[in-house]
Amino acid sequence: MQDFVVDGESRAWSIGFDATKRDGVLVTVGVLVNRTQEARLLERLYVALSDDGYRPFRTKSRDLSLPPRKLRGVLLRCAGKVGICVHRDYVTLSYAEATHSAILLDELGVPTTDAVVIMDGDESRADLLYHAASGIEVVPPPVVNCARAELYYPHLLLADFVAGAVAGQIRSDSTVVSGVSPGGSVVSVKDTTGSSHAGRWDRGYAAAARSEGETPRPAFEQRYADSLRERVSCWFRGQFGNRDSLPPTSDGIAPVVGRLEAVDCEAVATWLSEQ
Repeated sequence: MQDFVVDGESRAWSIGFDATKRDGVLVTVGVLVNRTQEARLLERLYVALSDDGYRPFRTKSRDLSLPPRKLRGVLLRCAGKVGICVHRDYVTLSYAEATHSAILLDELGVPTTDAVVIMDGDESRADLLYHAASGIEVVPPPVVNCARAELYYPHLLLADFVAGAVAGQIRSDSTVVSGVSPGGSVVSVKDTTGSSHAGRWDRGYAAAARSEGETPRPAFEQRYADSLRERVSCWFRGQFGNRDSLPPTSDGIAPVVGRLEAVDCEAVATWLSEQ
C-alpha cells in the first residue's frame, strides 16, 4: 500500500473516526493504523466476518448484524490503536463527533508529521474537527474528507462497527460504559458526560458550534470510485472518495494482490484476485 500524499508530503499513518448516536447516547471511535496495519486489519475482517456476509470494499456496517463476540475479537486483534469516547446527553452529532475526535487525537498521541486524519463525509466534517481542536488546544495532522469512507478504508469500517455496537449496548444497559476499560488495541476509553472531562468537552463543543479557529485546506488526491475494483485502487494509492472527482486512472487488481500477499494477507488477496 502506498503512503498517503498530503500537501506534497508522504504520510504512512492515518486515523479514521466514526460516530453513532442512539437515543441520547453518542459514541465516537477512532482507529489509528499505518498502511501495513490497514492491510492486516482488512485480512482479519475478511477471515472473521466473511461467513457473516462481509465483503471487502463492498459491505457497509448497516449491511451486517454481527455477534458482539466476533466484533470484539477483531477489535482486540487490531494491530493499531483504538480510542472510544461516549457522551450520554442530547447533543448535535456533528459537533460531538468533532469534539470527541479532537480529544482522541490527544489521547492516542497521533503524530502530526507522519499522519493524516480521515473524516467520513464532505469537507465540512474536516472543518468541524479543526474548530473543535482549536478549542482544546490540540494541533491535528492534516484533515481530509472521504465520501463513503467505510467502503474505501477498513479502519473506518471498524470504527463504524464498534461505535454502533457500543452505542447499542449502552442503550440497553447504561452501566456498560463504566465497565469498559482499555485492553489490547483499545488504549483509551472516555466518558465525556462526567465532570472530569467537562472542561475539554465544553470548550471543544463550543468551538465547533461557533466555528472558531482556522480551517486549513490541505492538498490531497480525490477520486470517484463507482466499482469495487476502483475502490480497491483508491485504497491502495491512498486516494479519497469524492463524487465530483474523476475515476481512478486504473482499476487493476494485480499490484494490490501482490502487496497483500507480501504482508501475509493471503485470504483477502485470494478473494480479491477473483473479483
